[in-house]
Amino acid sequence: MRKLGLEFLGVFGLPPVDLVHLAADLDCQFIGTVLAPIDYNPENFPKWSLSEDAALRRDLKAALADRGIELTLGDGHALLADIDVRETYSAGLDIYQELGVRRVNCISFDPSLERTYDQFAVFVEMAVARGLEPTIEFCPISVVKDLDAAIGAVRHAGPSAKLLIDTMHFFRSGSSIETLAAVSGMVGHIQMCDAPQVPSIPDYMEEAMYERMIPGDGDAPLSRIVATLPDVQSIGMEIPLRSLAEQGVGARERMARCIAGARKVVAEADGV
Repeated sequence: MRKLGLEFLGVFGLPPVDLVHLAADLDCQFIGTVLAPIDYNPENFPKWSLSEDAALRRDLKAALADRGIELTLGDGHALLADIDVRETYSAGLDIYQELGVRRVNCISFDPSLERTYDQFAVFVEMAVARGLEPTIEFCPISVVKDLDAAIGAVRHAGPSAKLLIDTMHFFRSGSSIETLAAVSGMVGHIQMCDAPQVPSIPDYMEEAMYERMIPGDGDAPLSRIVATLPDVQSIGMEIPLRSLAEQGVGARERMARCIAGARKVVAEADGV
C-alpha cells in the first residue's frame, strides 16, 4: 500500500507540529521536514527552528506518536563548493536521528561533479552511522542534472545510497522511463508534483520553489513514473502553490487538492 505524505515546501512555513496534524487530517501517512522554514511566509506563520528549540522537537515527537504519522524525510542538505558536509551537517543529522527520521536527502549546487560524488559519499557514511537512509535528488540546474548523473552518484557512494525522484525534475531533465525502470531498486522516495511542458516561469529555481502544479493539471507523465516504481512506498507532495496562497487559499485547502490529485495518479498507476 502506497503511503502519501506532505513535504515542507508546499506549506510555506507551517510549523512542523501543525504539519503533522494537517497530514493526519488529510489521511496521509507521513511528513517531510527541514530544520527551519524557507523565508517565504505569505500566511505569517510563527518562526520556528528544530535546531534551536528542544521543546519543539519534543512536541513534534509527541504529535507524530499521537496522530500515527511518520517522519519519513529530513531535507535541506545542499552540497556546495564552499562547505564540507561533515562540518556543516553533522549536528543536523543528529537532530534528525533524535526525531526518528527515516530518510535524509541532499541535492548538489557544487559545480564540480567529482567533488559532489565524493561529498555525497561522505553524507552517505554520516547518515548510515546514524541509522538514516541517504538519498540524492537530481535537478536540471544541478551538476547532478539528470537520472544518469544521479545513478553515478549512488554507485560511487555504495549500496546504502538511494535515489530520490522528484517528478518535476525527472520530467524537465529529459530522463528516460526505461532507465528509471532499470534502476527502480535504487529509488527510495518519490516527491510528486505536476509541471507544464513549457515553463510558465523562466527561472527554474523560482518555479521549483514557489509554483508547481497539482497532480493531473500539467504534462508530466506521473502515472508512468509511479507505475515504473512499484516498490517505492513513500510519495510526498512537493507542491508549492504561491499563486493560490496569495489568493488566500490556505495550506489545508491547497494540500487537500494535491492529495486528491495524487490519489487519482496512484490509482491509475497501480490499476486500483
